[in-house]
Amino acid sequence: MTYKPYMNVSTGLWALDKGAGMVQLNLIDALVERLTNLFKDYELTAKSGLLQRVKVFAQYPPLPKEIEFADDEDDDAIELTEDTESESESESEKVTPAGYSPEEIESNFPCVIVKFMDMQDKEDGALDQTRINVAFLVAVYDKSSDAQGYRDVLNIIETVRQDLLSMPSRVLNKKYRLEMPFNSFLFDELEFPYFYGMIESVWETGRPLMPNFVR
Repeated sequence: MTYKPYMNVSTGLWALDKGAGMVQLNLIDALVERLTNLFKDYELTAKSGLLQRVKVFAQYPPLPKEIEFADDEDDDAIELTEDTESESESESEKVTPAGYSPEEIESNFPCVIVKFMDMQDKEDGALDQTRINVAFLVAVYDKSSDAQGYRDVLNIIETVRQDLLSMPSRVLNKKYRLEMPFNSFLFDELEFPYFYGMIESVWETGRPLMPNFVR
């Protein structure tokens, strides 16, 4: 395998890097690893009433262990009509289109989901040659009647914020530089007993050099 030249953002120097072709995945994996370690001793009350560690997922929470997807060509597959849909809404075992029941969604809370959003490559000579947008979705379950679950969301956001902003030169794994601004917010709409927040971040990294000739 031929490795591509890649810039080390902490030094500004180019080097050969076997991960040059997987910048998005490498960044997501590095962030998940960092946050998993960050929250290894961070616990919040889960739906069960017991303390549960804040989980960290890459892109999507895991699917339930037991899910059956209907085959489009299966003659026995049931097509929902308005009548059957309204009837099934009341069934506790109903599975959402995303494949989760409410209970399975809640079992993942509290959590942080690290999501790749998009990436832009700039023209040659630009200082920010490649920029990767990453979002951190924070989710907490809190059925307390005072609706104060947002405080746990903000505490998680602040923990992530302080950790990432305190990295030397704001560089992760000598390859990804955290750019400003670093945005965070709570979701306006209350979806009790769920509470959500979001962090928006931009990471600068190098990109493979353009060959000087064509073979």
